[in-house]
Amino acid sequence: MSNSILDDGGDFQTRKVGPDQYEMHIPIPTNDGLVGRECPNAECSPGYFKVKLGTGLTEGQVLAYCPYCRQEGEPNDFTTQAQIDYALSVLKNEVVKGIDKSFQKALGLGSSHKKTYGSGMFKMEMTYKSSKPDYVPRPLEEELRRDIICPNCGLEHAVFGLATWCPDCGKDIFMCHVETEFGVIQKVLSVVDKRREELGARVAGRDIENGLEDVVSVFEAVLKIITIKHLANNGMSHDEISKRLEKIRNSYQNINSAGETFHAQTGLDLFHNTSQDEVETLRTIFEKRHPLTHNLGVVDKKYLERVRTGDTEGREIRVTAQEVEIAIGISKKIISSVYNLCT
Repeated sequence: MSNSILDDGGDFQTRKVGPDQYEMHIPIPTNDGLVGRECPNAECSPGYFKVKLGTGLTEGQVLAYCPYCRQEGEPNDFTTQAQIDYALSVLKNEVVKGIDKSFQKALGLGSSHKKTYGSGMFKMEMTYKSSKPDYVPRPLEEELRRDIICPNCGLEHAVFGLATWCPDCGKDIFMCHVETEFGVIQKVLSVVDKRREELGARVAGRDIENGLEDVVSVFEAVLKIITIKHLANNGMSHDEISKRLEKIRNSYQNINSAGETFHAQTGLDLFHNTSQDEVETLRTIFEKRHPLTHNLGVVDKKYLERVRTGDTEGREIRVTAQEVEIAIGISKKIISSVYNLCT
């Protein structure tokens, strides 16, 4: 009689590899074909990303990389805790089933799980009740993400924040992430006319206004990341960079202060490859964010002092989808040019 708890083969290709050792292949279920990965560096944030198996480097991959901090390690080093818990739960159920089966075999129980001893007036019946397998929930996978295809190795993956590195080939694909961020805003703008027809001018107008706020937010976030990379590449410590960021605050939301702050922190000209007309156009469009964010879209004195347009105080500011598209184009030009300077 075999004394193995687990039978060879089966759904998990089980194989006994030692006196008390087994090898199993437990597939991780997915909803969308992408498998969650987790950076082994505990200080990395957000540290979580997803990859589509079968894309990217499919042969001879020795190292994998975190797209946020570029921590390197063997591909299995990036297994998430939820996946480990899932695999252990599956393994536990398989072991319990194997122990049940061994007990039944040792006790000589049939398919009825019962055995009768003796006959006549004196007999005893033994019944064995198998353990119920535990419910094994699927590993929790985050859904809100940014989908990216690496232009170098073709890896399909998803991140949950602005990242820099491809998890497979480890190359810098930061500008792909920036393009994706702006691409989401452009998708929203592409359906503004349809939203206007279906839901009215006010809803469509709010979509455009939100688009402008998102452009400013992306511009600010990207410049902060570029500033951090530049300072780190020049040997500045993490603590000192944090102090610098506290001074920067929200100055990258305003075009004038963005240029001054970026030069003060890096010594570089933020607009070195941008015409004065383009800078002024972007400044004028970005300034519309102030009344939208702080004054329910109503023009106030502060806005008029900054922009000096023909707008009337007390009237609602007007933002067009074309203006947001122009802001995206100029922002991408500035970011791409200065990123090349800093890397």
